[in-house]
Amino acid sequence: MAGSNIESRREAALQEGNAGYIARRQEIIQTAAHVFRDRGIEATTLRDVAEALGTDRASLYYYIGSKEELLQEIVRDVLLGDIETAGRIKRSRATSAEKVRRLIVAMVTSYAEHYPHMNIYQEDLGRIARQDSEWAVDIIARTRTFEALVHSILRKAVSDGTLRADLPVEVAALALFGMVNWMHRWYRPGFKAAPEEIAETFADLFVNGYAARPGPVD
Repeated sequence: MAGSNIESRREAALQEGNAGYIARRQEIIQTAAHVFRDRGIEATTLRDVAEALGTDRASLYYYIGSKEELLQEIVRDVLLGDIETAGRIKRSRATSAEKVRRLIVAMVTSYAEHYPHMNIYQEDLGRIARQDSEWAVDIIARTRTFEALVHSILRKAVSDGTLRADLPVEVAALALFGMVNWMHRWYRPGFKAAPEEIAETFADLFVNGYAARPGPVD
């Protein structure tokens, strides 16, 4: 009964959207992200998150229902950040080559900074896509928005002659996503190459390999 009561209060508070409540909820989500990263998701408990916040576990339930919900909200926030970053890159006055490079660096940096949350998201994306929960639908929509921004940046680079026009943009985009998303199979904090080095390597491979070729010389 008590559990149902706190759940009802939490849902009502979320619907009301009080600024103070939302701010505290975001503080809890961000703190959980750091605790998950430091301790590992499997090893972390809600008690650990509460201790990091200087409160007790019971107090958390007014803002969050479970550890899984915390992870879901972390992933949602990361995707929103990635979308905002890609949007800024697209709107910037940088050259197309610089935009593509910045995009790749941002993708790798975000993945590394938000490990292991995005690792779990990538491994679980197929299952998420088959769900019809509000959260799953929102996550897939955000994923598609990010993908559309990547396609747009690449298409512009092709149209202005920066990247090769003889290769399908859709396939090139899949290659880019595959390169970055495959990090979930091998990247761990402390990997012998720093995230910055991985990002620059990926950017060099993609941009140089996809760069427009000069025409034949008569």
